[in-house]
Amino acid sequence: MRLIDGHVHMGNNRQTKYYTLDEVWRDLHAAEADGACIFAFPEDMYRSVNVAEVRVKANEYVLEVSKTSRNLYPFYFVWNDYLLPDNLEAYRGIKWHRHADEPRYDYDDPKCFEILDRITELRLPVLIEEEFENTVLFVKRNPALTVIIPHVGRANGGTERMEVFFDNPNIYFDTAVAPFESIKYILQKVGPERIIFGSDVSGTRTPFFNFPKVERDKLRKLDLDDESMQLIFAGNIERLVKA
Repeated sequence: MRLIDGHVHMGNNRQTKYYTLDEVWRDLHAAEADGACIFAFPEDMYRSVNVAEVRVKANEYVLEVSKTSRNLYPFYFVWNDYLLPDNLEAYRGIKWHRHADEPRYDYDDPKCFEILDRITELRLPVLIEEEFENTVLFVKRNPALTVIIPHVGRANGGTERMEVFFDNPNIYFDTAVAPFESIKYILQKVGPERIIFGSDVSGTRTPFFNFPKVERDKLRKLDLDDESMQLIFAGNIERLVKA
């Protein structure tokens, strides 16, 4: 069965966070995965350093390594300076990310509207990890966008609050490091057509979670038919990134 990990951070900056292409493939191969959606670390965007040049290099690194395999899908990480590259069409999706205690996106900034207009024009899916109110605002203001909510909503205000999105066919959920019962709950509400496998592997060396193999084995316990599992494991995300 084809397997694409929809949630993989990577980077090659030893001053921030380091998880290279060889290490990514090591962990993907351990899960018998065919590929992944890849994006930069928050550490390269704003956590360890907050410099536009570093952000540009981190996004460029992701794009360059994606060229080594047709099964690596690069996502462009948008931070709150809204740097709009000339080659945004070369990416297959967008990463939008912050936690409640971190610097904020200004959703009324004209540059925010500009980059979102371009993302909408290119029909790129957006993997957004934000506070609940901002996630709701983002979806409301961008009805034409496909939105992926990671961790079945645990970092976007909590899985139990995701019910506001259940009737919206443009909203998907990834399963990265989410509890099994939370995944089952979301699956019951939206069906396998809107669930995406993810691991959030990022070079963290722990035997308990965060590895593609561990996250894959968790989903196998859902006891779904092969067609439904194939949607979750690869079909949904590859449709969204137009593989």
